Amino acid sequence: MCLTFTHGVTPEDLLRRYGADASQASSIAFPQVYELLQPGPDSSILRVGTLREWTFCCETLGVQGIMPAVLAALSQDTQTVAFNHGANALHTLEHWVDGQPREHFEAGQESTLQAADVHPFWDAAERHRAENPNRPAVLDALEAVGDRIGGHLTADIVHDPLLTTVLPWTLPPLPSPAAPLPFVHATKSRPPGPLLGTLHPPTR
Repeated sequence: MCLTFTHGVTPEDLLRRYGADASQASSIAFPQVYELLQPGPDSSILRVGTLREWTFCCETLGVQGIMPAVLAALSQDTQTVAFNHGANALHTLEHWVDGQPREHFEAGQESTLQAADVHPFWDAAERHRAENPNRPAVLDALEAVGDRIGGHLTADIVHDPLLTTVLPWTLPPLPSPAAPLPFVHATKSRPPGPLLGTLHPPTR
């Protein structure tokens, strides 16, 4: 599942930024989605709605919402927060502003933190983690998102009728115009070890 939150856009505009045809979307409750839309193997289900001043998209069956080209389009002239809850146990958070990345990390993994300068989402997630040391780090990252948008996306909201459509995958994905972010905690290279002298092959 991939969640994105984009500030100050309409649900229809958000679908267009994904590359979907907003005119084909309809309001569907979650239990009827797969029966009514019957998505193919190379497509995602996009369900969009609003939460305060943010428009969210809950994407299932795909991860288009964390692709750099899609994030660049979503965040153009605004900002987007994306969270991917992957089946491969990678739980990543991305923050983009005006088509450029600002922060990226895997939940709870300090060595993965990349940022253009400050990293408020990581800092907020770590504060929640310190307050709840036995809780999965993925929940702390989601709490950090909730802090920014001023609300939380609940199961009831996701299951209620939302503007829903199928997004066919376009391959290969469009490249992002953004440069990669630097790592905040760069891994230090080890100094060379002591010289061993000249090695000779054994005579026996």
